Amino acid sequence: MKKGYRAEYEAKKRLEKIFSKEDIFKLAIGGTTDFFVLAPNENKVLKLIEVKTTKKGKWYPSEHDKKQYKKLIKIEKRHKIPVEYWIKINGKWQSFSLKEVKKFFV
Repeated sequence: MKKGYRAEYEAKKRLEKIFSKEDIFKLAIGGTTDFFVLAPNENKVLKLIEVKTTKKGKWYPSEHDKKQYKKLIKIEKRHKIPVEYWIKINGKWQSFSLKEVKKFFV
C-alpha cells in the first residue's frame, strides 16, 4: 500500500462521522488537497482537507509539501475556503489551520 493511503482512508472514515457521506469528496487531481467538504443544501465548499502522516511522531515536510502549502494559501485567500491539515501524530489525529501548520515549515 502506498504511503498515505491508509491515513487518507482513516481520515475519510473520520470525516463521515462529522459530515454526511454525500458531502465528502476525495480529490485525486493536481496533488494540492485530499478532500473537500460541501455545505449541505448550499452551493459552496465548506472546507478543504489535506491529510499527512508522521515519522516517529513528527512531520517532516518535503519540497512537494512546501509547494502544496503555498498553493493552498493562494486558494484559501482567493476563494475564501478554509483549509485544514489533518496530521496523525503519535496515533492521534490533530487538525491545523494554514496559520497553525506554518510552524512546520520554518
